[in-house]
Amino acid sequence: MENSEALHWSFDYNYGAQNPQFAQQLVETFLKFYGGPKTDRIGAGTTEHIYNIFPNYWRGYAIREHLQDNLSLGEAIIRRQQADNGRWDYTIQYTNGTSGEELQLRFHTANDLYRSLRGKWHIQAQNDCQDSYSTFIGEGQQVADEIRLTVNQNEVAVGLIEKEIPFTCNWALFDVIPALSREIQESGEVVEMAILEDLEKLRPVNRIGFLESIEMGETQLDGYYLYGEGLLPSYWWLDRNGNVAISANFFQTLVLKEVVEVSA
Repeated sequence: MENSEALHWSFDYNYGAQNPQFAQQLVETFLKFYGGPKTDRIGAGTTEHIYNIFPNYWRGYAIREHLQDNLSLGEAIIRRQQADNGRWDYTIQYTNGTSGEELQLRFHTANDLYRSLRGKWHIQAQNDCQDSYSTFIGEGQQVADEIRLTVNQNEVAVGLIEKEIPFTCNWALFDVIPALSREIQESGEVVEMAILEDLEKLRPVNRIGFLESIEMGETQLDGYYLYGEGLLPSYWWLDRNGNVAISANFFQTLVLKEVVEVSA
């Protein structure tokens, strides 16, 4: 696959004014991972996936001089570990080196296809503004059908979810969509879920469906869409091993650059 080759419309944010080129850097990241020996690629049951974060619209971003040859804003790391009781423990680290934003999320899910949220979850965000707004710390939980978030010892109701609809975090979708992919493709139907975006914003009605299959280089990717009320459309591209290779929404595109198996 050549760097100049057209990208799929769902993650094609290559504009002539960009320097460096979006397509060039996306393809380089993709081929660096998928161009190696197949034994270097591990399935989605492993512990840690690391993604490059590319901005879909570069103009307006402040960039330091020594980073002008690198379009990436930072990286997103998704860690998951299955506990002895069967639940999954997640830690998400999102680092935007351009804005100075660092986000860490911790949450637990059931061992089901939907990775349903369980127990309390925790949010910690900070940036470089160095004032009273530079740090945000909160925790949340589900109480009956209500989602509650506590910030600075003040509890607020985020919203209500229906009992019949599965409920998870958007970062768990990196495991949920691969787990549901065969069912979605074979049935031709959509799967409905409630999603807690970044463990803060409740999106109660969302649909995941199959888009199409494409080839990038020698790698087949199966595409899925996520549409929902109040949620920006996003597109998820899975490789044959069940890894999310590319995830794109309106503002950013995540491209898989490393998979790490971490000992318990």
